[in-house]
Amino acid sequence: PDAVRSSALADNGLNKEDFPRWQKVGSDAYIFEGVHSPDPKGTLFTTVSLVVITKEGVLVVDGQGNVPESQQLIDQIKKVTSQPIKYVVVGSDHGDHTGGNAAFTAAYPDAVFVSTAFSKEALARSKNSAVPTRLVKDRETIELGGTEIQVLNLGRAHTGGDLVVYLPASKVLFMSEVYLRGLFPAMRSAYPSEWLATIDKALAMDVSLYIPGHGFTDEGPAMKRD
Repeated sequence: PDAVRSSALADNGLNKEDFPRWQKVGSDAYIFEGVHSPDPKGTLFTTVSLVVITKEGVLVVDGQGNVPESQQLIDQIKKVTSQPIKYVVVGSDHGDHTGGNAAFTAAYPDAVFVSTAFSKEALARSKNSAVPTRLVKDRETIELGGTEIQVLNLGRAHTGGDLVVYLPASKVLFMSEVYLRGLFPAMRSAYPSEWLATIDKALAMDVSLYIPGHGFTDEGPAMKRD
């Protein structure tokens, strides 16, 4: 069988200067890849954000790790559309996905932050500048510019407050830190047995492309196989 693809930049012939990157993954959906290094050895891998661009506004799932990196994401969105960011969904409340949230609140003060109650409490404790006001228990559907966006709580995984986002029209599922491709996940805040059940729920859905919160996105069959 094919080996799982490594998430390390060096293993893929890439370096820090190749980032950030922008890729279209659906009719109105894009991914933004920044870089992140929690490893004392300096190993770099991607942190992925999902961006849904519609004629009535933009929805972002997961920011980047600090304000300059999230500002890079905002600047990229502005190159594609003049529509404002109306929603920021917190798929993972960990700092490498939320540490730059102040950039969103500075640029778009009316943006609504969406999370589970668990993640709201985590962000409040961390004194994050953007504490969510719209909470998801099981499922919230956001209609934006004719695009249906399903924000789903499939169960606990890497953070305890994990959310995934499904685009039915494109059959794209952004899994945030429920899916860490080619990267062995830290377990200090995780729920391993529940995580497996959460992944099973995701695999049972009608999905053409699974997108990870870290690691590279390839063709649909490869992502499902991983």
